[in-house]
Amino acid sequence: MADATTQGKGEAGASASNQISGGVFFQAVIQGRDITLYLPPQVTPALSGLPPASTAFTGRDRQVEELLAMLTPSEESPQPVLVAAVAGLAGVGKTELVVQAATRALKQPGSFPGGVLFIDMFGYDSARQMSPERALRDLLRALGISGEVIPAELQGRSRLYRSVLATYAEQNRRILVIIDNVSSAEQARPLLPTDGATRVLLTSRHTLDLGARLHDLDILSEHASVELLRHVLLQARGPADTRIEDSPEDAATIARLCGELPLALRIAAALLADTPTRSLASLVQALRHTRLDRLRREDQAVRAAFDLSYQRLSNDHARLFRLLSLYQGPEPSTESAAHLADTDHVHAEEVLQDLARAHLIEPGHTWGRWRLHDLVRLYASELGHQHADADHRTAAQLRLHQHFVRTARAARSAMAIEPRTPLRERRSPDFRSFGEAEEWFADECSNLLSLITADPEHSRTPTAAWIAAFLAPYLRFQYRHADLLKVSSTIQNLAHERSIPPLLSGVTLLMISYEMDRIDLTVEAVDLLLDSVGFLCEGGRRNLEVIAIEEIKHHLLKIIRRWVLPEEQALKLDWLTLTHAHVVDPEHKESSSRCWCRQCWLQYIAVARR
Repeated sequence: MADATTQGKGEAGASASNQISGGVFFQAVIQGRDITLYLPPQVTPALSGLPPASTAFTGRDRQVEELLAMLTPSEESPQPVLVAAVAGLAGVGKTELVVQAATRALKQPGSFPGGVLFIDMFGYDSARQMSPERALRDLLRALGISGEVIPAELQGRSRLYRSVLATYAEQNRRILVIIDNVSSAEQARPLLPTDGATRVLLTSRHTLDLGARLHDLDILSEHASVELLRHVLLQARGPADTRIEDSPEDAATIARLCGELPLALRIAAALLADTPTRSLASLVQALRHTRLDRLRREDQAVRAAFDLSYQRLSNDHARLFRLLSLYQGPEPSTESAAHLADTDHVHAEEVLQDLARAHLIEPGHTWGRWRLHDLVRLYASELGHQHADADHRTAAQLRLHQHFVRTARAARSAMAIEPRTPLRERRSPDFRSFGEAEEWFADECSNLLSLITADPEHSRTPTAAWIAAFLAPYLRFQYRHADLLKVSSTIQNLAHERSIPPLLSGVTLLMISYEMDRIDLTVEAVDLLLDSVGFLCEGGRRNLEVIAIEEIKHHLLKIIRRWVLPEEQALKLDWLTLTHAHVVDPEHKESSSRCWCRQCWLQYIAVARR
């Protein structure tokens, strides 16, 4: 049996003592029968160490209310959430959100009379990363526990820390604990209270398995982003600075170029605040080029924030992350990612889920789809070109495009397209029904459109041509006429620029013209066919050239009945009859059927022009 009393001074000089009686001593470890923990009589200054809440805070009212509801039981939710974990992309404003919520919570009478403990774990900074042992030491000192009685090992510190928090709660001095910038569950778990009363707000770039209520924080809306710019300028320069109000369009453009990411927006606003005479238009111009280089100021930089997350990736994860930037559309699928990485679907899905847990990518609108923030995509592309595997990006892009062409062709064949198109082929077994094929096109449509209309420098134009031909029927079925017109115009321009081989140009324009005519864009269809004839002739495919000319004849008669032929097309038709002898019947035919001799051609053209 033994008696022991330990005494020490808290951080503010307040006495703290622990009295244990009726126990057995095991060196520094005591097994006690009766243990009384005496806390400092006054809350120490460290329990008011919450960082100041920014006055330039906007667009997060709903998220703040959600956190407050988690912290405070109500009639609707009598069981409070003990730990709320806020996760999100670097720079999205996780710390600011929990500081704002904590500030409001502390103002509510009786919520946290013991104050707040705040600790930054620097989880993603290898030079400053806080170990759980060190964090517990600092937290215990902030709680007023003397250094002499703080155990040396992790388990002992965690037990003492939890006991102190529990005692505070029992004495109606409950504390709110904020654990900021955690990189792993192992780093945070020893710091979580177990008394059932102490509340915790935790932030991380990762979605951690801690038994916490998960809260994923997304970017701001465009409106809130502009408001954040305005608030930061107002805070820095006062109400006389009206640049945001004076140039709303430029302000909205800056918000978009910053990707609505709070860190980027605050840097952009600070750059404007540095020079009151700088126009928003000049910043827009600067951000249109080398955005990641421009979005930095003093010790803040978007690229540096992303670096801390990227450096924690394994080689396999980093490689796929870099390759995802090759995807032109907004939401790559797991299947597409597998083709980029040249791996199987299961492995690609596992890697993508890990990247999503790290919030370097985000889940898309449906399962199996993934999103990259605009600035993250730029960052990944930059890394891809700098990395040693830059030469392999071409091979990865080729695999992706071949996948798109193969699957789009199979999907088109399953949609029961009329057999008179030049591509007559059997239905693919890859799609069991029209609905499955239509669903695939619906899921990939935005990505396919992006690939077709991408800058030729970043796209394979023959791939764009084939995909345009296969996608056109789906666009017609879905009444997406504006997209169909955009696709046809893009392919027509690429064909004239000789970015696509002549034969492929001719076939693609011919196939798209079918869909244009079926939605009564017959005049536009004729324009495509006139170009198609020339390319098919150049490509040596006389049989397809004849099909295109027959279509022109059919459309011309249709235009006579319903529309007016533009002068430019009339001249092209006239030239067609002169340069393609097989178009013109050698002699005029007096019969019930239509004659297409030179004289009749000119007559049809003249009537259509009226």
